[in-house]
Amino acid sequence: MLNDRRLLCCAELCVGERAADVGTDHGYLPVYLIEKGICSSAVACDINEMPLASARENIARAGLSDKIETVLSDGLDSVPEEGITDVVIAGMGGELIADIIARAEWIKTNRVNLILQPMTKWDHLRRFLHASGFNVIRELPCKEGRFVYSVMQAVYSGAGPEGECSLEYLYGGLVSGDTCEGAEYLERQAMRLEAVGRGIGRDAARSDEAEKYLSAAEALRAKISTE
Repeated sequence: MLNDRRLLCCAELCVGERAADVGTDHGYLPVYLIEKGICSSAVACDINEMPLASARENIARAGLSDKIETVLSDGLDSVPEEGITDVVIAGMGGELIADIIARAEWIKTNRVNLILQPMTKWDHLRRFLHASGFNVIRELPCKEGRFVYSVMQAVYSGAGPEGECSLEYLYGGLVSGDTCEGAEYLERQAMRLEAVGRGIGRDAARSDEAEKYLSAAEALRAKISTE
């Protein structure tokens, strides 16, 4: 049974027939997607053989070996693209997620639905997606243990970037502050912006730059519902 909030949010954003789970670990997400009828088939891939072997066991135990293919792959490098409608990349740093996407040009060609959950460097990932012609269309905040994350849904549009991303967007994305998890996510991101702003502000020559971070923190807090 899948009880990981991050992965449940990822499952909620899957919309197609065949999903590829990058870094599948134990294969829990692909099994859940099939059992719940969210997808009709899936690919479970991992860069290491040991977690992939664990995934095979769990898939076989669920009686889904005919619907879930396991592939040893560095990112999506060895994953057959045919029929893939959704790609889930969760539990990695934003820079690594961006690199995996950049190496799979077919994601753009096939307009694959991306579900991305960065553990770190969320700003790098949002900037990469924006500059590469991907539209982030939805973000779900989720709390797992002491941490609050955002799960992003993005699709390639081909449109070129229109200006630079604001700090408010790079840190807060499309997360809404009208839920407890969303409010906590935005507050934590605001605190990170403040910390950077105060650090920069120690240099009088960078006071204008520091103010941008502090203003972005205020903008994120303004999104938090007080009701």
